[in-house]
Amino acid sequence: MNKSIWPCVLLFILPLTASAGELLDRLETATELLGMHQGAFYVSRVPELKDKMPAWDWDEEIRAASKCVLEGIEEQKGRKVAEAYVAGIEKDAQLEITSMNQLSEQSSIPAELKGEDQTIYNLMNSCKTLEISAIRLQESGLWDAMMDPAIMGRLMAE
Repeated sequence: MNKSIWPCVLLFILPLTASAGELLDRLETATELLGMHQGAFYVSRVPELKDKMPAWDWDEEIRAASKCVLEGIEEQKGRKVAEAYVAGIEKDAQLEITSMNQLSEQSSIPAELKGEDQTIYNLMNSCKTLEISAIRLQESGLWDAMMDPAIMGRLMAE
């Protein structure tokens, strides 16, 4: 390749890399905030869950797994859907959680990832975010607590 072209190639690639990194940073901020809101909701309904909350902040393991998911969305559905996915999580993270139904709603998820589409589930499975989350919930004790019908009844009460 002509050496004089390299600066142009680098100028083209660097903004894309920065943009992908910025999207991952936004996802991290939003999911951490969403997790804190989710934990606050659980504790508001069942105060004894306070000591069973997992750490909501990201570490390198969850960052790598989440990057895998985000890259998979972009590869399979396109950059605009990946951006809409992050924007949807950011939107949800700004809301106070007041019910379990609200947690299960997917109103902010882009249409391309809703319904019968299994993209998110398949990516979270193959990228290990589901496994990492399950382990952290088990280690914190929240997993077992959530299996208790009395606790779930208090969380589900409207």
